[in-house]
Amino acid sequence: MTKYRTALAALFIAAVAALAAGRLSAAADTSSSTSAQPTPTATPVLVTIKDFAFSPNMVTIPVGGSVTFKNLDTAAHTATDSQGAFDSGNLDTGKSFTYTFTKAGTYKYVCTYHPSMRATIVVGSAPAATPDSSGY
Repeated sequence: MTKYRTALAALFIAAVAALAAGRLSAAADTSSSTSAQPTPTATPVLVTIKDFAFSPNMVTIPVGGSVTFKNLDTAAHTATDSQGAFDSGNLDTGKSFTYTFTKAGTYKYVCTYHPSMRATIVVGSAPAATPDSSGY
């Protein structure tokens, strides 16, 4: 009977050790796969329009991230991508527009009413924008 108890105890210890090793391995796999891919923020980044300017002037977001443009100025404005990816249309005082970016890239945008109002959004791993000769 003693041999039986010893064998049973050894089997029990081996089973517990195997379960513990499996859980440690699974925990390591889960944490590495979770941290490998950044996820977009649930809350859109806010760009305010005030004093005839976009603020902040440059935003960096992940692919799948969103930007909300909110007009806090006394005049109407737009947020219009120079390549046509997005256009808020007319934004009267207090109005906002949100756009979700599904492709990596550098998006330069303007207010069509006030072309001196310019800003940039960098999405994903796109290279940072460099100003051209006009300072934009």
